[in-house]
Amino acid sequence: MAKYKLPVDKNQAASSMGVNLGPETSARQNGSVGGYMVKKTFESFGMR
Repeated sequence: MAKYKLPVDKNQAASSMGVNLGPETSARQNGSVGGYMVKKTFESFGMR
């Protein structure tokens, strides 16, 4: 269970990037979704 509610949803981020999350997807693609989420989170707080 997550402690914090992020302003970016993991599944929405993956779909906008065209990545299907899961074990069949490479670690690089799955990891890029996490990086994208961090980027969007900082943008939502006004930090670029």
